[in-house]
This record gives sequence, structure tokens and C-alpha cells, in this order.
Amino acid sequence: MKKEKKHLDFELNLIPFIDLLSVCICFLLITAVWMNVGSVNVKQAIGGQSAAETEKKPTLWVFLADDGGLTLETRDSSRMPASLQKYSLKGQEGKTDLKQLLVQLQEMKRAEPELRTALIQPKPQTSYEEIINLMDSFKTAGMADLGVVPL
Repeated sequence: MKKEKKHLDFELNLIPFIDLLSVCICFLLITAVWMNVGSVNVKQAIGGQSAAETEKKPTLWVFLADDGGLTLETRDSSRMPASLQKYSLKGQEGKTDLKQLLVQLQEMKRAEPELRTALIQPKPQTSYEEIINLMDSFKTAGMADLGVVPL
């Protein structure tokens, strides 16, 4: 008995492959739009230029404590009273009191209207949510230039 030879030619059906590629392209286009909408405009507040061409603007440094408290320190400000240049806020139950922070920021903005830059220095155990809540509070108070100081 003779064995029949199998054909080595094989037709590849490309229609499912083309369908899969078209779906992938649709997802790519949709997520590209979401990436644009979900982006945050961030620029480097300090260190982008040489020290000679940098003008001294008043800056608010925010140091986070382990208990949710904050230390607000104003630098390069000639109008800020001594009582507001270094100010500490106590935390409540391990959380930052955002209402008290807003009141303090408004008082600082009244004393120094050019205060627009805030730099936040978190602790290693600070949660991302706490930093975002702080940044929202600063934006509400009129601080346009925000930054997070590396650990």
C-alpha cells in the first residue's frame, strides 16, 4: 500500500488577524485621548536656570511630620511678618487639618501677595493621597507653582 502525500501548501486565513489589529488600533486611539486628558502640567520650579539669572521669588516650603502635622516656612520674602515666616500646624488623628491650612495660607497670601510657589517635602511613609490633597489645598489658596522635593 502506498501512502498518500500530504500537501505542504497551507492557506493562512488573514481576516481574523486583520480584525484583531483593527480592534487594537481603536484601543490605542482611545487611550491616547485619555492620556492627554489625564495629564498634569508640571514644570521644574527651581533649578532650571543658572543662579545668576534667577530672581528671588518668595517660596513656601512645606515639611510634613509623621503625625499629619505641617511646618510652613517662607523663604525670600521681605513682607512676611516674623510670626508667619515659620509656622507649625498640628495634625488631627494622623491627618492634616486642611481647613486650618487654608486659613493659614490665606493669611500668608494677604501678607505676601507674590507668594505663588510651594514646595512640599514629604516623609518616606507619607501616602500619595496626602500629597495630592495638600496640592489641591494649595491650588485652592492661589498657589500656582507647586513642587514635591525629592526625599
